[in-house]
Amino acid sequence: MKKAIFTCFALVTMLAAFAVNSNATTPDELAQQAAIKAKQGAPITPEQIITRVEKAAALVKAEGKDAMNKFRGNSEFTGNGTYVWIHNLSGVMIMHPMKNKLDGKQIIGIKDPNGKRLFSAMNSLSKKSGGGWVDYMWAKPGSNKPVPKISYVKLVETDDDAYVVGCGIYSDRATADKLLATNL
Repeated sequence: MKKAIFTCFALVTMLAAFAVNSNATTPDELAQQAAIKAKQGAPITPEQIITRVEKAAALVKAEGKDAMNKFRGNSEFTGNGTYVWIHNLSGVMIMHPMKNKLDGKQIIGIKDPNGKRLFSAMNSLSKKSGGGWVDYMWAKPGSNKPVPKISYVKLVETDDDAYVVGCGIYSDRATADKLLATNL
């Protein structure tokens, strides 16, 4: 009887700890992270990031909201440690394949550890120039520790909404500075 009570107590404690941890990873997120890791190949280049975003943007332009599920799972829009996400200019995450719990949530006020409102910066750049590179801190898939990341974002306007399509790479400061210099 004592063993059963202890086992039950231990299980409840573990579940409570999981529920309290705001960074807890859902089963869907774990599956997506595994898919990205399984597709690891040579490091992706900035040019490949731009190509991935351009292709995703064209798909969103053609299909609008119907395209969103095409970016999840083991798709051509994930791999080499990267993935495409989509949010709108109202600051709502439409589709984040690594952090499903962000989907449908207001994200415009999210700050990185340095205080940068990254999604606000992405929206501003997209409205001003149509797109470009934004640097910030973000956790790699499978980690909760933010590291330097630079993402290419592009504005896509459809009949139903205005979206920002993005994809990024985890990079060093020199790479980020070089890419940021290409912004208009």
